[in-house]
Amino acid sequence: MSSEPSHYEVLALPEGLCNEPNIPAQTLRSAYRLALLQNHPDKSKSSSKTTLKLDSNIFSIDQISEAFKTLSNHQLRLKYNRELKLQNQTRKKVGVEGREDFHTGVETLDLDDLEEDEVHGIWYKSCRCGDDRGFLIGERDLEAAADDGELNVACRGCSLWLKVLFGVIEDEVKDATTEGSTTLE
Repeated sequence: MSSEPSHYEVLALPEGLCNEPNIPAQTLRSAYRLALLQNHPDKSKSSSKTTLKLDSNIFSIDQISEAFKTLSNHQLRLKYNRELKLQNQTRKKVGVEGREDFHTGVETLDLDDLEEDEVHGIWYKSCRCGDDRGFLIGERDLEAAADDGELNVACRGCSLWLKVLFGVIEDEVKDATTEGSTTLE
């Protein structure tokens, strides 16, 4: 692996997202905040909880901020992805210690595939790390990502990600009490 971590690694985003034309702003903000919390010396849970990461890299605030700044700007991200792709191609040709890197992807599901807790207005899915509600989505999360029709959610217990696809259906039914409501599916 390269000596310098990628911006995706700094924000604990799956490398598969570098092939996505757009990364929702909410996904980047969530990853940025999570990276700040996980790397803050007073807030880090690394001493109290073991994670699936084999290497427990601690990233500086500067690294996290630079990663967020680059990945949140469309032009900078395109340029960075080209450089990263070129670096990976060069590394594969030369070879790193006689092995290739393994990158996990992003599991993609439809919102209907998740369990729903109607009382609390949340959808959830268990994660292989053992957290029964590792991937947790609230109605506000869906409303914020309604224009995109997709939401990238980090597991609360590890570094895995889930892409949830959904559609917004606007009801055309108009009666005396409602002027048209929106339903998320």
